Amino acid sequence: MFTLENLPKLAHEFFCEVADLSQLTNSSLFLCRSDGVPLYVKNELNSDFDDASVGALLGGVWQAARAMASFIPESSLGEEYRLSFDTSDKGIYIVPIDLSGEEVYLGLIYFNEVNPGMVKAKLRDLSWRLQEFWSLVNIKEDKSNANLFNNITDEEMDNLFAATIQ
Repeated sequence: MFTLENLPKLAHEFFCEVADLSQLTNSSLFLCRSDGVPLYVKNELNSDFDDASVGALLGGVWQAARAMASFIPESSLGEEYRLSFDTSDKGIYIVPIDLSGEEVYLGLIYFNEVNPGMVKAKLRDLSWRLQEFWSLVNIKEDKSNANLFNNITDEEMDNLFAATIQ
C-alpha cells in the first residue's frame, strides 16, 4: 500500500505522465504535506526561491486560514475550502487534498495570466484527479498484495516457521 513516504514518487508520476500541465504556464505548482514539506515542485517562474521555504509558507498559510475559518459562525470545516490571494492577473491559489486520510496541499503561484479563473479551475481539477489517481493506485496495490500468499502450500508454511524457530 502506498503511504505518504511514497507520495513524491507517485506525485512525480501523476504530474509528469498523467496530468496535462500545458495550461499552467507562467506559474509554479507545489504539492506539500500539511507540515510544509514539499512533495512535488514544478517551477516555471523566473525567480529564485527555495522549494522548502515555499512549501513551509504554503502549509503555514493554509493552517492559518483554517484557524481563521473556525471563527465563522455556522461553518463546517468539512466544506470544500480553497484559498486565493490574487489580483486580476497574478496570485496564489491553494486547495487541500485528502489522500487516504492525510491532508496535503496543492498550490499554484501564477503571474501574467489572461484567464485566472481557468487556471483555478484547472488546479481544482488536478486536485480531484490526483485524489482519484491515489485511490486507484491504492486499490491496485491492495489487490496485488492480496494475491501474494494465495499459492503457498501448508508444507511451505511449516518449513518457513520451522526455519525461524530453530
